[in-house]
Amino acid sequence: MKPLIFDIGRGSYVDGPGLRTVVFLKGCPLKCQWCQNPESQNPEPEILFDPEKCIRCGNCNVKCFTLARQPVGQYYSPQELAALIIRDKIFYENTSGGVTFSGGEPLLYIDYLYSVCSILKKENIHITIETCGFFNYETFRNTLIPLIDLYLYDLKLMDNQKHIEFTGQSNEIILQNLLNLSREGKEIIVRTPLIPGITDTEENLSQISGFLALHNIKNHTLLHYNPSGIEKRKRILSHRGHRGHREG
Repeated sequence: MKPLIFDIGRGSYVDGPGLRTVVFLKGCPLKCQWCQNPESQNPEPEILFDPEKCIRCGNCNVKCFTLARQPVGQYYSPQELAALIIRDKIFYENTSGGVTFSGGEPLLYIDYLYSVCSILKKENIHITIETCGFFNYETFRNTLIPLIDLYLYDLKLMDNQKHIEFTGQSNEIILQNLLNLSREGKEIIVRTPLIPGITDTEENLSQISGFLALHNIKNHTLLHYNPSGIEKRKRILSHRGHRGHREG
């Protein structure tokens, strides 16, 4: 698959060490009900529509002058994306930073990332993967794993039934992949988003802490709940289903 990229953020200090470029890839095997980037879940092109900016001019098939309609998802070749990342190399070097691949789930696109990261490693750029943990470990291990320096690994819910209820998938692969990475001595920061009434319960956090302690996984951080996805979810339009549509 050719992955679509829905954002490239430059100058981040919160997605790994130092100053970083963050590349957001579109598509995710989980469908977390609280996702702050709901436009990242579908791997297909989409449109974000802001009705407050719409002047109902009827020119929906051309560029929207008021930015009421903004396309979500653009393809870059591995060489094009690597060149954009390398552009800020001097900032990475001065701050011990680098690039972070996020999403969505970047490890849906292992072969693509391997092509990009192979170019970046020749430039000695630090590479971080932000992952939900749901990916094919064998394919990953045989290709991409030697190129990655740090993993930001989301662990949301320990109870498997609740994980299925709130994300649409079992957590069995996620837990096993975390153990696999840990046994290989990889640098991992496990992260748990504090979703009110779902992941922030004493029972869930105690279970996560116990699991990590049992397997000697020491780096664990809690993330504040970001409700921005609630409004964005209302604004997502199908790219195919809304061409030429006149809102209002």
